[in-house]
Amino acid sequence: MSSTSSLSLSLYVGAKVRTGMEDMTLDVVRRAIEECGRRYGFDASEACRELGVNMVTVDGKKEKKDKKVGASVSSSFPLPYNGEMKEDCCHGLKQNHGLYTQCQQVRKGDAKYCKGCNTQAEKNENGEPDYGSIESRMAVGIFEYVDPKGKKPTAYTKIMKKYKVTEEQVVAEAGKFNLTIDAGHFELSAESKRGRPKTAAEKPVKGVKGRPKKNKKVVELCDDDATEDLFADLVASANKESDSESESDAEVEAKAVAVIDEKLAKAEAKEQEKLAKLAAKEAEKLAKEAEKQAKEQEKLAKEAEKKAKAEAKEAEKLAKAAAKEAKTAAKDAKTATKETANAKESTETQEPDKVKRFEFEGVKYLKSKNTGIIYNMEQEVVGKWNEQSNKIDFKEAEEEEEEDEYEDE
Repeated sequence: MSSTSSLSLSLYVGAKVRTGMEDMTLDVVRRAIEECGRRYGFDASEACRELGVNMVTVDGKKEKKDKKVGASVSSSFPLPYNGEMKEDCCHGLKQNHGLYTQCQQVRKGDAKYCKGCNTQAEKNENGEPDYGSIESRMAVGIFEYVDPKGKKPTAYTKIMKKYKVTEEQVVAEAGKFNLTIDAGHFELSAESKRGRPKTAAEKPVKGVKGRPKKNKKVVELCDDDATEDLFADLVASANKESDSESESDAEVEAKAVAVIDEKLAKAEAKEQEKLAKLAAKEAEKLAKEAEKQAKEQEKLAKEAEKKAKAEAKEAEKLAKAAAKEAKTAAKDAKTATKETANAKESTETQEPDKVKRFEFEGVKYLKSKNTGIIYNMEQEVVGKWNEQSNKIDFKEAEEEEEEDEYEDE
């Protein structure tokens, strides 16, 4: 096989896609080594170890080789159900190109199923994975099993035709794993025998020069195993299209790389689309958050304005109350001053006041000889004698004037 070191791929990809590319490349190289081993008669496993191609495939899934119990190299092509069960493996069934074989994931502890099959079993009413369990498969004949959806296993002759392997190759491959293939798997099913036989005109004419024409192949992707068998189908597809002896190994490898490049480009485009959607969603989220913050700021501003108005109104109310209290205090102070003066005057007159009787305007009064204060006959102060006007300045008139002055102030 010619080397592919001359090929140069310049792709800017994410970490997940890059890891997938590395795994896929190793898987293609391993399969190519195994194919060369079959053609040229050398031990492919030993060649893989010498070259450092340490990829293994467990039940169609590529994983790095480790020392865990139960990890084993899978066959180069799918093998049919042989009527047996591996106790250390998951008890669920995998579709495996429609062959419904036992899941090869190693069970943990007392768990009946692996994590993936257990998730399916919990969702299903029958308590089994989507394609059933190995116990259900063993309960009926090898060719009589029907999955929970009513589908029967695919005839193994179709798988042999797809991978272009003979009965001898299948038996030899099964021998590597100490498996015995039931002879019924090599018989054509009733469905495969249907249709009219080819006429002589339809048979290919021998001796025609040139490369034979290729028929368009039909690729069928099976539900859950579509992803698991993707890389295997790529290599098988490349082998189908290049089966002619006139096509070199380099051409086979080039076509396989071309198919891989196309798949990688699609995967990268899908990854970019996913990232774009995530970015748009994040931008929308940020915009909503900004709008929410703006509304919150507006709400806080309105509350602050409302609070300021309430405080201003309260301050105005307090100012009016303070002014009223000041006015009342001033009035009380004036009253106190007047009372103090009266008290002083009363103190000065505590000594017996010498009075004399006299009559003014037909009314009899008592007049103080010292101060000129006028008393009524009940000895109550009613006023004061005015020497200039020779009249009594009555107290009531004086108080009214004082009150009028206070009100004017």
